[in-house]
Amino acid sequence: MIKRCPQHGFFRGEHCECGSAGQLLLDETKTEQLGRLVAGCLRHFPGDLGLVMDSRGWVDLTKLGQVVASRHRWAGKELVIALVQSDSKQRYEIADDKVRARYGHSVNVELDHPENQIPKLYYGASEEEADRILEIGIKSASQRYVHLSTTPEKAWHVATFRTGNPRVIQADARAAQQAGVKMMTVNDDIVISETIPSRFLSILAARDIVRQEKH
Repeated sequence: MIKRCPQHGFFRGEHCECGSAGQLLLDETKTEQLGRLVAGCLRHFPGDLGLVMDSRGWVDLTKLGQVVASRHRWAGKELVIALVQSDSKQRYEIADDKVRARYGHSVNVELDHPENQIPKLYYGASEEEADRILEIGIKSASQRYVHLSTTPEKAWHVATFRTGNPRVIQADARAAQQAGVKMMTVNDDIVISETIPSRFLSILAARDIVRQEKH
């Protein structure tokens, strides 16, 4: 659910960090419905809904508000803003009355996030995927960019949604970037790249995932 605190703005959950119960704007069902629609608009099919997306992934926020209102009578620009600002995963961003998805695109965009500064990055995969990745590198099957995690624990967690036996692949990001591979920081959890060649990849042992997370 999404609520609004009179002091701190939009938040999710029962209470704001200040303890305020806030004003309910969207229940869980409507939050999920709006989230799916906004994701489609900003990541996958903007043109199908009459939105014009520039090369960096930005669309007009007011126009997006009109689009979501045409699909859900209860929705609109303010609730799009609430969705974006209350999202702990930082999926979207707003600037100069424009909005975009920060990652997850299947449409062709050229994102311009800051250059990655983390020397080692991680990618979660199944055992079968890991063997293949070590041969051909990390490549995106359907999305514009591949998503790397900033810690091995996060990569392992992501992989658990696809397999019961996750493997974590470590990417030597520093060496890859020195060799010309472009990597961009999306948020504290995610770094994106078009592809990671196999020569920069290695399997991380399960015991090393725990050890690295303790430091």
